[in-house]
Parts: sequence; structure tokens; C-alpha cells
Amino acid sequence: MKAHIRAHNGAPTLFLDGKPIYANLQWIGGFNLQDPQSVELTQAAMRAFAKAGVHIYTLDGLSNDWCGPRPDNPSPYDFSENAARLQKAIDADPEALFNLRLMFETHHLLDNWWNKAHPEEGEVLSEGEARSASYASTVWHRDSKALLTALIANLRETGMYDRVIGYQICTGVCGEWIKSWSSMDPANADFGAPMQRYFREWLTKRYGSDAGLQAAWNQPEARLATAAVPSSADQDTPGHYHFRDPNSERHVIDYYEALGELCADTLLDYCRHVKELTGGDKLTGAFYGYLMELSWNDAFFVDGHMGSGAVGLAAGEAATIQRSGHLGLAKALRSPDIDFFVSPYTYGFRGLGGDGLAMQPSESLRLHNKLYWFEEDTLMHNNFDPRKRMHPVKLSPAIYKRNFAEVLTHAQGITWLENDYFQEDPSIVDEFHALQARFHQIGNWAVRFDRRPSAEVAVFLDDESYRYEANKNTLSLPLIWHQRLMNLNRFGAPHDLYLLNDLLEGRLPEYKLYIFLNIFHLNNDRRAALKAQLRRAGKTGLFLYAPGYINQDDAAAPHSRDHMTDLTGFTFGLGKSYWTPQMHVTNFDHAITRDVSQELFWGTNRMIAPIFHLEDDDATILGNVIYALGRNQPGLGVKTFNAGTPEAWNSVYCATPNIPSPVLRGVARFAGVHLYNEDGDVLYATPRFLAAHTVKGGPRTFKLPAPAEVVYDLYNRQALGANTAEFCTQLPPASTALFYTGPAAALRALEGGPAEVTA
Repeated sequence: MKAHIRAHNGAPTLFLDGKPIYANLQWIGGFNLQDPQSVELTQAAMRAFAKAGVHIYTLDGLSNDWCGPRPDNPSPYDFSENAARLQKAIDADPEALFNLRLMFETHHLLDNWWNKAHPEEGEVLSEGEARSASYASTVWHRDSKALLTALIANLRETGMYDRVIGYQICTGVCGEWIKSWSSMDPANADFGAPMQRYFREWLTKRYGSDAGLQAAWNQPEARLATAAVPSSADQDTPGHYHFRDPNSERHVIDYYEALGELCADTLLDYCRHVKELTGGDKLTGAFYGYLMELSWNDAFFVDGHMGSGAVGLAAGEAATIQRSGHLGLAKALRSPDIDFFVSPYTYGFRGLGGDGLAMQPSESLRLHNKLYWFEEDTLMHNNFDPRKRMHPVKLSPAIYKRNFAEVLTHAQGITWLENDYFQEDPSIVDEFHALQARFHQIGNWAVRFDRRPSAEVAVFLDDESYRYEANKNTLSLPLIWHQRLMNLNRFGAPHDLYLLNDLLEGRLPEYKLYIFLNIFHLNNDRRAALKAQLRRAGKTGLFLYAPGYINQDDAAAPHSRDHMTDLTGFTFGLGKSYWTPQMHVTNFDHAITRDVSQELFWGTNRMIAPIFHLEDDDATILGNVIYALGRNQPGLGVKTFNAGTPEAWNSVYCATPNIPSPVLRGVARFAGVHLYNEDGDVLYATPRFLAAHTVKGGPRTFKLPAPAEVVYDLYNRQALGANTAEFCTQLPPASTALFYTGPAAALRALEGGPAEVTA
């Protein structure tokens, strides 16, 4: 079986032996051959998915196979059970195909054998402990690539090679390229010899000479031969409030860039190796690029982690973003050697009223023709608590429908979890499997449609700015995590999510509203590129908190309000005390704020600084920011530039993060964005599909951007309208609806029959 990801109808699409299909998988984990009852439970789940039409399975491709040399066998491999495990899956589904998850993390190996054999190759923490191989260890790279070679050879020898369509490269905790002990906890890394060597080699490539390094780091004593990974104190202590100072902290900024590049290069080397061993006819991918998500840490996942005192508080403030190596995503996206990226859907708000969001910037993946596989692991996390962690079991169908709707409207693939250990609740198991059949049917049918990004709103994350930010979650939690979980998804129009550099490189379609979450650092070239993209054709830019505040090209004043003025067109004041800024509306006569309640306040309860306000007599002030010294200063404003010319554009600034959906709705309306409805439901939309996930329910009126020949409820199989741009329906409380809005002929291909409807 040959497998490829190719562009098809505007989206990355799974092709098997040249045929495009919906990338729908079941995650079955692994088979414990010593436990027949466990095997049978997983096989029973597989048979249900196979009956629904799903025949691709994600499972662990390595169990204890990387066992290390034994007294009676010098080989470090034992593949004796590998074919037997795969055969158990084939016994359940004779059409079974596999995506193998391959764990190369040495921390989990039997008896810690690899780390004991290679103590000099470890990742060393700031406390001096080494728990696993360093990302920079060339010995680990050599040994794990040899393991990969041996595994693929074994698959050929046992007749299983053609069953495998993909190889998912895993390391770190849970295989997600995150070492929790060195990035999810307060401890920093990597102070071991392999990383020190790598960092010096990286610096030599970057700067070329001692003089170049000294100038960049502003350290006359710096030498390429002795330059070191920044100390834990330097990593933990930014020089300018929550931001790095490019003049004095370039060594920290460089290290985080080098770490991201190392992880991307290592991942891509594995992927390239698979491509070489398989003639380019198998898929490669990884859990990688979680840039929308990594504000969390071990305190988020482990209740009471590190106690109730100061250490526990520090654990809760640690951010995983910079120290995980995921900042290499942009490089990985530009490589032909990797085909897909995977993540669990966001952990932040999974329950009723929440959202099923990729941890990666989803449209950047689509732009670079990389398939995103949404890992639907609700069963795992909901079952961790006896009373259910996220929602009662009776609400699971609404959650499953929401998550499928998100995948369908974003041209993604999905991996559903059900196996011996994570079993669906008996009260809904039949409904769950019936839903799987319907999801699979709709997913394969939808591959025929134009699936290019079609929103009028684009949201941007800047991965480069993360390197200029503290390794704490003080800013990223409210600016990124909470903003997208609570508000970006429910203002009444869909949005597309990108890395900023995709816009600056001129790769994107046109949008009406551009929302910039964290564009703290822009050098001269990047800010010029952003102006060229935004300042034209009546576009509107929404800037949050500190846009463009840092410019490393301005050595005399790398942090400056003038940089923000240059980018946004506003003039600013600044408060220097740490405080918790809050915003409220003061002007209700503008299109942005006319429907906003005067009771609405928003901001963050995290202590941040500096805090900015507007000092601009030419701006239309819409709201005030309340912060230290009792200040109540303009903090929400709008300006229009070059009205009536081709260079016309609008600038909107908000001094606080986590703008609520009523305000976002007003900004979208001001920008000319089509609003499908204004009821605050989680909403997804494309030219052919519209979905709403609701807590309250009730009567709804949806307005389409253009008339549809048919409006059809895909979950309830009910026609709702014909030749209309507006339709009404009743949404039950705690439910998800998915509508088709398009030609009747296409619907007949799904449902059969005439699909005749009346208004």
C-alpha cells in the first residue's frame, strides 16, 4: 500500500494507492499478548469501527522491542512479538492498515538500559540530574535511526510492511517531543556535554567568528569555543519586565532558537530516513508544533504538583513553549520530508461549551500541505476522574459531534480512541458507533468539495516573539490560550489561524480582519512586510497589548512605544508597575461597541508590566484600561488611515488580552466581516458547511453569505430550506448541529433520492 499526502480540492488529503480518502483512524494503543481478555476487548472495538468503514489504526509500533543487549543475545532489538501484535489487529479487521507510533525516548526503556550505557549522552537539568538522552546526542540519533532501519526490515521480513502506511516519530513524555522534567517544570536544561557542543556549533554557523559572537551578545569576553548554554537563572530572569533584552540576553534568545532548530532537524532526519527506506511511499509525522497550547505545565496535569507553597506556585507559572523544542515548527513545515502533524485537541476547555482546537496553528499546516490529525482522546481524559473530568457521559455525543464538525470544516483528519483500557460507556456505546459510521460517511463525501480556507478573519501567532518573552505563562495564558478558548470561536464568524511569517511572506489569501495575538518582536524587515500586507484595500488590523514593542535592529532603544506607534499608528503612554489591567467600554456610539453591555469588563488577573494606554487625540476612544496608580486611561481605540484611497486601512488597539466575543463581533462587523449569527455559540463555517455547538440552545437564525440551493441538517437528516440565504432552526440545549449549505445534486450523492426541499 502506497500512502501520500497531496493537495486535493484546496486541502492536504490522504491518498492510498492514488485514491483520495477521508483520513479517519482509530487509536487502539497496543496489544498485550499475555492478556487475551485485553486483546479481545480491543478487537471488539476494532470490529465496531471496521463496520463503520474505518480500516486505519494507530498503534504502538514498538513495545519492549528496543530492549538492549542481553547475555544470550548481543542484539539490542527483540521483534519477536511485533508481527503477532499486528496480526491480532488483522484478525479483527482483515482490511486493517496501520500508522505506527515509534517511541525513541530513552527514559522509558526497560531497566533504563540505554541511559546507563551512555551516561555522557544525557540531558542535564539545572539541578544536575539526567533522565534521558539529550536531543543533541549524536549517539542517540545513531542508535534510534538504526532501530528504525531494523524495524522496517523486520516488517518486510514478516510480510507486514505493506500494511503500514505511516511512521509517527515519537520521543519525550507520551512521545510528544516534550520532556516534562526539563520543560514542564521549573527546572531548566540542557547543560550536558552534547548540548553544549551542539550550541557552540550552532553559534559558529550563525556568527562565524569570535568577533561576530561578541558583537551579537554584547559580551567582549565571549568565545565560540567556550560559549555555554545560558544558566538557569538567565533563562528564568528576563531583563525587561516579561521580555528579553536583545542587547544583553541574546545568548538566551539564541539558545531557544537553537533548541527549536535542533528538534526540527532531528525530527526531519528521522522522517527523511523513513522516506529513503520506503522509496517515499509511506507517510511520516509527529506530535509536534504545539505553539497554541504550551502555556501549560506539570501543575496543569498533576493536581497539587510540587505542593502548596512557593515551589508549587512556580510550577504553575512555568511555560513549556520555549524549552520544549517545538519552536522549530516553521522549519518543519517547509520540509518535504514530513507529511502530517498530530496533537490531542486542546486540553484547556474540552467540556460542553468548549472547543476542539488543534494545538498547532491549523491553517499554517494546511498552507504548507501538511495533514493535521486531530487526536480525539475524550475517553482518556474524561475517564481519569470517577465523576468524569470534563462532562457527564450523557453529553459525550454532543462533544463528539462538535469535534467532528471542527475537523470537517478545517479539512483535517481524526484519530478516535477506543480500546481495551479506554472503553466507551455502555449507556452510549451503540450511539457512539452509529455516530462513527455517519462521521465516516460524511467525511468521505466532503473530500469532493473545495476545502480551501474561506474565512474573512485571520488570526496570527508569532513564533519568533516567543523567544523574546519570559519562559513563564503570564502573557501567553490570557493572550493566546484563553483568547482562543473562550472568545475567538464564538463571535459569529469563522477564523483561520496562521504563523505570522506566512503572512509576511505573502503566502495568504486576502482577509478583511487581521487579529495579532503576540507580535511583540518585529525587526525592520518584518515590520515593513507587515505594513505592506495590512495597509491597503480597507483592511482592519486588531492589535493586542504590546504589538511591535521590541525591535532588535534598534540597538539604542530595543523596547519602545515608538516601535508600537510605527506599527499601529497610535501614540501610547506607559505604566511601569506590575498590575492586573482590566478594560471597560466608555463609548457606545461606535459600530464596534454599540451592542456591548456596560457591565462587561475584561483583561487578566496575572500581574503584567509594562501596561500601555493610548495618548492619541486623533483616535476614536472606545474604552478605558484600569490599572496601577488608579489609572483609568484610554485603552481601546480605533483609527482610519488614508480613507478613500487604495491604501485605506483601519487600526484597532486593545491594551488588555482576552477580548470578549461581543467586542470581537463588533470589530468584525466594523471590518465588513459576514456574521452568521450573534448568539455566542461556538461556530464553524465554510461555503458548504455550517456548525454550531451550544450550551443554552433555543431558536436560531443563521444568515449565509450567499443563497444556498439546499440547507440540510446532516446529523438529523432533515431539510431546512431551499434557495435561501437565511434559515431558522431550534437548537436543543447541550447540542451540536451540522448543516450542509450547497447544491442539491451533491447532497443526493450522500443521501440518495431527490433531496427535494421546500423553504
